Amino acid sequence: MDIPGPIAALLACGLPGIAGIALGEKLIPVVPSYVLYVFLGMSAVPSGGDLAATILAATLGSSLGALAWYGLGRALGERRTEAAVERWGRWVFLPPQRYRHLAGLYRRNHFIATLLGQVTPVVRIYMPIPAGVLGLALAPFTLAIVLGNLAWDAALLGIGYALRGSGGDPLKAGLAVVAGLLLTETLAVLALRWRARKRRPA
Repeated sequence: MDIPGPIAALLACGLPGIAGIALGEKLIPVVPSYVLYVFLGMSAVPSGGDLAATILAATLGSSLGALAWYGLGRALGERRTEAAVERWGRWVFLPPQRYRHLAGLYRRNHFIATLLGQVTPVVRIYMPIPAGVLGLALAPFTLAIVLGNLAWDAALLGIGYALRGSGGDPLKAGLAVVAGLLLTETLAVLALRWRARKRRPA
């Protein structure tokens, strides 16, 4: 795969460019991140010593993007956000039913919902919008966003770095990582539900 011109230009800026790519991916979800980050790990991380810094830069950019969506939801409020989703959501992979589902996820545990949302494709992009609409506390929301993005970016960039020179397909590798993260997420949700049932009085 050849590096597209805009991405190549940002990569020339070093770590700030990596953060810029991650920010752009969160705001304009044209290329799936599970392909983009594997590709960057394969082509844009010169050595193992640079991998950690690249992960941190990507996490910073992704988290800033999430906070921008949070701020948008907070600024628009419930009515205007729902109206915008109804009118434009289908063009950016956010149909109204998906938006309502994301908002419903916050009814139980805000922190866990935010954390798991950041390691779920598509959901990780738009989940901060209903968080902003609901006015969730910014400090725990930001912590969950950072931890979730760190897990997502580290897994994908790390796999990409491990595949350097192998001729591997970034799409297949990214999908494999996503499948592993989703399996882990499903097991975590099931464990939380089992724990909640055990705590209920007989």
